[in-house]
Amino acid sequence: MERRELFFTQIKRFMYLPWWYIQCGILKKERPLQTVLFITDYCNLKCRHCTPEGHKGSRMKPYEEIKKELIYSYRKGSRFVDFEGGEPTLWQDGDKDLNDLYRLAKEIGFFSCTLTTNGQRPFGDTLADSVWVSVDGYGKYHDAVRGPGSFRKLDANIRASGHPRLSIAMAVNKLNKDSVTRLIRYADSVPQIQSAAFNFHTPFPQTEELTLSPEEREEVIRKIMKMKKKGYKIMNSFSGLKLMLKPDFKKYCWVANYILIDGRRLPQCPGRLLGVCDQCGFSMSGEMYSLLHLRPDTILSGMKLRM
Repeated sequence: MERRELFFTQIKRFMYLPWWYIQCGILKKERPLQTVLFITDYCNLKCRHCTPEGHKGSRMKPYEEIKKELIYSYRKGSRFVDFEGGEPTLWQDGDKDLNDLYRLAKEIGFFSCTLTTNGQRPFGDTLADSVWVSVDGYGKYHDAVRGPGSFRKLDANIRASGHPRLSIAMAVNKLNKDSVTRLIRYADSVPQIQSAAFNFHTPFPQTEELTLSPEEREEVIRKIMKMKKKGYKIMNSFSGLKLMLKPDFKKYCWVANYILIDGRRLPQCPGRLLGVCDQCGFSMSGEMYSLLHLRPDTILSGMKLRM
């Protein structure tokens, strides 16, 4: 009976995606497919690319508040949720921990849940469907961004986790741009890593000096594309990467709704409020554009990641 129920659940999920596309891609409604939900601003690192608010350490969002936010997002249309921080693995509310939030999201009806972590704490017991470890360069390059010894810790926790859907994500900036090739090779050499994804530093206030020049960004993107063609484990689609060469393309960032640590419910990325969309480094913006324009490689990449 369990196998039969699982089969029909999967069919229901796959049917939802074309329905969502008809609503949004054809009828031009703006319904989120993904939710980025910030649950704490406590963190165990102070990264160079973070704004001070990103690790202020002022709030653990209560379980009941998160429940209301998940229900709100689900009713809006979202079916995938990413819990963010701060460092999400630090979250707790009484005797509840992060795994209780994954159980809650599944009870509400979300198809999958993602853990995004800096990898400084073991995460082998996570109930997340997929795990993203932030790895901002290999070895000393990562440590230059996130602090001495942080690469060694995350590498050990990656190798020990045993999670079947574990990937790494790098935010490329002035400090670590020369480590992109080495990081791709690292991802390819570690069996526990399914793929590597790349973003580019977005010039949020007080972090502008880390932003790549247009020429530097293009050089890095072409390097990533070249290695992807060679078969390295890179999640970004070619269609999405090509758009990131000139990030002034039209954004469809309402595909993800954001709920901030202070409870603000935004219909899209907070970058819109700060006026940095034309300098956006989040590769998801290119993937969202490509998804809504039915680029086959982006659809396949997204299905592999989420389904």
